[in-house]
Amino acid sequence: MKSQKQYTSINEVKIASIGLLLLCFFTSCIPLKSLFLGHPDAKDMHRFKNKEIISDSCFSFQKSINIKGFKVNDWTTDKPSFEPLIDVLKEHSVRAFVLIQDDTIKAEYYRQDLDESSIHPSYSLAKSFISCLIGIAINEGHIQNVNQKAQTFIPELTNEKGELLTIKHLLNHTSGIKFSVSQDARLYYGNNVGTELEKIVFSHNPGEKQAYLNINTQLLGVIIKRATGMSVSEYAQRKLWTPIKMCSTGFWSVDDLGVEKSFCCLSATALDFAKFGRLYLNKGEWNENQVFNTDWYNQSIRRDTSQGSSYNYNYSWHIGLKEYEDYMAIGLYKQHIYISPKKKIIIVLLNDRENKLKAERINWWYIFRQLVDQV
Repeated sequence: MKSQKQYTSINEVKIASIGLLLLCFFTSCIPLKSLFLGHPDAKDMHRFKNKEIISDSCFSFQKSINIKGFKVNDWTTDKPSFEPLIDVLKEHSVRAFVLIQDDTIKAEYYRQDLDESSIHPSYSLAKSFISCLIGIAINEGHIQNVNQKAQTFIPELTNEKGELLTIKHLLNHTSGIKFSVSQDARLYYGNNVGTELEKIVFSHNPGEKQAYLNINTQLLGVIIKRATGMSVSEYAQRKLWTPIKMCSTGFWSVDDLGVEKSFCCLSATALDFAKFGRLYLNKGEWNENQVFNTDWYNQSIRRDTSQGSSYNYNYSWHIGLKEYEDYMAIGLYKQHIYISPKKKIIIVLLNDRENKLKAERINWWYIFRQLVDQV
């Protein structure tokens, strides 16, 4: 049996732990709301403040739907059996799925309570949008090039490693910034993301190795605002939403000061996300209007292992297999904008969080390529 002294000691530890936790919350180590809200989900679109991204026109895809004609093996069992695509989508926490080829929707699925007008969170799909906006800002002369020092726009980066940081390092997540769980929580749930500029710590020099961090893309959002004189959502409206004729209003979550959470939190319809895929499928051209130049596309969609970068990730895009020449934007819970230039295919997949084992077993990339092979 434990002695009274032992119980007292245990209680003291518990009290100290609770006190430390509360101190952490009240000193902004971790936002208190993160304790109550837990994992990010679609409700956050309404919980957080946001800015509207409005378009004044609408491009519509044609429809020739035959989703029942597609069969895939999702590899969630060890049996090599092919199931109807519609059944696989229903088995998982899929909000929306769209397959488009040659501007024609050939497969479309929405969960029972959703439809083509429903707005979906994108999570890290937003990183590819930010990459695009950086390219446009370079095309317009607001930024010199990707090798320009981040400190030009963010003088808060005062230490020696900060002086070495370039825009390319941020695009490729080779910044050398030290990962912090509490910083991630503050970026997502915090009331003032701007305070993070003064809390950045480097673990190594920029350009040495890759580490995927939300703070990298948040810094790119700061650069866009300071370089263009427009907020991220305003710049997105002028340079993306309007030129590519998004049909619905988009929403970008902001902190209490109206600053966009650039690393995530862009919400739109599945078909409007597909239009962003169409823009890249056509290498920056939208119906004879060059939204960003081909040079930016060629810089983005390629393999580059220099300066600590990796074989399969470049400028906030995931680069696929050589034989398919495919690439994709990817977000939390396996959100995808998948692009196959060979077959002129765009696939948008938007998911909610699901059972961990089911989520781990399914490989959507394999399913996308099976579908590419069938059209």
